Parts: sequence; C-alpha cells; structure tokens
Amino acid sequence: MQDHKSDGQTTGIILDRTRWLAVATGLFTGVAGSFGLGLGFATVPIFLIVGAIIQPRFPRTGRGLVCAGALWLTFWVFDVGVLMLLERHSGDRLGVANVLTLVSVLLVTLCDLAIVIEEVRMKNTVQGLNHPR
Repeated sequence: MQDHKSDGQTTGIILDRTRWLAVATGLFTGVAGSFGLGLGFATVPIFLIVGAIIQPRFPRTGRGLVCAGALWLTFWVFDVGVLMLLERHSGDRLGVANVLTLVSVLLVTLCDLAIVIEEVRMKNTVQGLNHPR
C-alpha cells in the first residue's frame, strides 16, 4: 500500500519535478523573451517562478500563483512567440531568435501539460479520500 503523503498529493504540494520544470521554463522564457522583446519581458514569468518556489511552504498560494503564472506566460508566449515565428520566415535559415522562440513555446507547452496533470491528480486524490469506496 502506497502512502500518498510521500508524494505530496494529499497535502496539496506539487511534485518537485513539476515545480523545477516551472522554474526552468520561467527562467528560460524570461531570458529568451528579453533578447527579442526587451528587459521588460523578464517580468512576465515572475508569478510562475515565485509560485513554484513558495509552493511547498504555502501550498494554496503557491498553486494559485503557479496556475495564474502559467496562464499569463502561456498567453504571452503563444501570442507573441508564434507570431514572431510566423513573421520571421526567413527562408530555410533557422536563426537564434527563432530557436529561442521555438524552445520557449515547447517548454511552456510541456510545463502547462505537467501542471494540468498535477492538478488533476491532486483533485482525484482528494476526491478519493473524501469518498471512500
């Protein structure tokens, strides 16, 4: 029998690998976005990064910041990033800016997927504890 507290599911704490992915995604997109859009873009992923860092200590606040930060970052990266990729169509050449943008889009997609899976897993675990079979 597995103890669910060991993996953080009953305590509402997001798994370490998901939190580290959120921090890495936020840092990478902040730096990559700063190259193309200026230093102001570095502030876009701040909620995601802060939420992932404080989440074990403040589970509800951290989860809220992670989810809100992921939505905010997704909005910016997909809207701006995809438009930049489409706009910079420079033949067969794949420039550094295009690679950074593409990696940012892929990282944000992976991070969003991991956060959704984590939220569903936590919700199912809590429902299973509240409604024993």
